[in-house]
Amino acid sequence: MTDQRPIPVDTDDDSVTKTPPRRAVASEESETTNDQRLFATLAHILGIATGPFGALLIMLLKKDDEWVANEARKALNFQITVFLTFACGVVLSIILIGILVVIAAAVLNVVFCIIAAAHIHEGNPYHYPITLQLIKQPA
Repeated sequence: MTDQRPIPVDTDDDSVTKTPPRRAVASEESETTNDQRLFATLAHILGIATGPFGALLIMLLKKDDEWVANEARKALNFQITVFLTFACGVVLSIILIGILVVIAAAVLNVVFCIIAAAHIHEGNPYHYPITLQLIKQPA
């Protein structure tokens, strides 16, 4: 959706100036606060440097905030999946294919963490495409 405002027209030189359209705002964006988005973004971005420990720390610190805890749980599950992929790659490095697995896991970790952080920063939930669901949402 775009904002449908009238286009102002300058009558002196008959030039038309257009105002840029606004982006559509997701309904969930208005339900989250800046602090929630900040902590959830950190949970996803910290995975690049700290692996599963950053997401685990934020999940434990923000367990009272359901939205942040849920996003931190998704980031934690993804980081555990990446860690297991690294471990398999190290074992497979004996037959040289493991080196490719480790490089691919490292690159995909950075890419997906940045994509997730961008989605979360806008207030939209993000689901990693390939993730083992080892840490379940508490009932």
